[in-house]
This record gives sequence, structure tokens and C-alpha cells, in this order.
Amino acid sequence: MTRLLTSIAVVGLLTAVRVDAHDFWLAATREANATKISGLVGEKFPVPDSRTAVDRVETWRVIGASGDLGLPRELFQDGEYLAARVTFPAPGIYLGMMTISARDIEMKGAEFTEYLRDEGLDQVIAERARLGQTDMPGRERYARYAKIVLPTGAGQSAHLTRPAGMQAELVPSVNPAAVKAGGSLSVQLLVEGKPVAGVQVSAVSRGVQLDARTDANGRVNFTLPTSASWLIKTVHMIRPAQPGTPAADWQSYWVTLTFEN
Repeated sequence: MTRLLTSIAVVGLLTAVRVDAHDFWLAATREANATKISGLVGEKFPVPDSRTAVDRVETWRVIGASGDLGLPRELFQDGEYLAARVTFPAPGIYLGMMTISARDIEMKGAEFTEYLRDEGLDQVIAERARLGQTDMPGRERYARYAKIVLPTGAGQSAHLTRPAGMQAELVPSVNPAAVKAGGSLSVQLLVEGKPVAGVQVSAVSRGVQLDARTDANGRVNFTLPTSASWLIKTVHMIRPAQPGTPAADWQSYWVTLTFEN
């Protein structure tokens, strides 16, 4: 784990103009007596170029084969990036999870449509057109849900393939770090604990992007062409149950899983 293990995330650092091009992910770096987990934001995975503040972190957990490690919330600002240090109780395979609290943004109509198109949100484009709202500003409430696979030695990995109870998450069918080049990885998208069909999911590595849409069980399948750091990401957008204050027309879940195979 001397290289950066990139995880998760999908999420945008939102500027006044664009949200779609910025992803949020977790990365792990081995130190002398601990592992540093960093929260990174960038336009081109795995290179970070922006920041996320510590006070935006809603939840932070690490689980292993024996359950939740019960980490204290000792997050800190590491230069431009947020970070935490973890000392694992034993060699094994762990799963880090972080949620970034919801925020609201408003974008001009044309910019919002471009963002929706980039993220494969065709159903939202069609609904805005049906309602005559294509040229109207898009008001969105977004939150980020990220996972990172943290292998520190051999061990059980069944906890990686079970839902972790996040509001939105990507659940792999096998330990993704064990998938060799040319191997297949199936991932399921769950939102509020239920599978979601018809959502675009992307597998991204340096110079590679694979896109697929979830089936009726919320699953996509990828053949990973290389051994590398991988970001599995998606954006799922729905009408909010409660518009809130200020009102939001759309609620989005930015969901990511990252690992190194």
C-alpha cells in the first residue's frame, strides 16, 4: 500500500459554474505506524486539484471482518486535503466509508443540461423538457457517499460484499482488490437500501473509462483491462421528498467505490 489507494467517490467540488467534473475520493498511504486516509477532489482521477473541508464530513467509519473499528472522529486538514490516521488492529481487509453532508447549488439551464448529459442522467433531461424547464436554472441538493477498500494483509472479505448501511452505496460482488487484469467485477447500486435500475455507472482509471447502466437488480458488470487504481462512480438524481429551504428541484446521490487491484 505504498501507492495511493484511490477510492471513492464521486463528488463534485461545486464551483459557481460546473459541478459535474469534480469527483471526491478517498486515498490511503502507508506511514511508519499508521495508514493515512485522505479525502481528495479532482477533475481527472486519480489527480487531486481541489479541497474538501473537515467540517463537511458527516460520517466516517472503517469496518473489518470483525465489525466496526469504532474510530474516534480525529479528522484533520492535511494541507489542501482532509485526512485521518488509522491504526489497524491486525492484518486483513478493511473498508473505509465517508459521507459528505448535503449542499445546495443552482446552475444555469444550459450548464445544468450539460452536467446531466455528462453524467448520463437522460431521464432528468427528458423530465425537464416535458415540464418546459430546459432553459430554467437547475436547483440541486447533492451529497456524497464514498468507500475505499483497504487491504493490509490476507483475511476475510465477506464484509466488502454486504450492504454497509449507507444511504447510497456501491456494493461489489467480490473483493475488487482481488480482481486481476482481464477479470470481471459486478457492482450493485443501492439507494435507501434498495437496488436502482437504469443508472449509468462508470469504472475509471488513468486513461480508461468504462460505462454501463444498472439492470433490474441495480447491477453492472465490468471487465477490468488492467491492474491499477480504479474509481467506480455514479450520480443518481430524483425529485426530493421535501424541497427544503431553499427549495431544490432535484436531489442527487454521488456514490463511489475505489480500490487498487
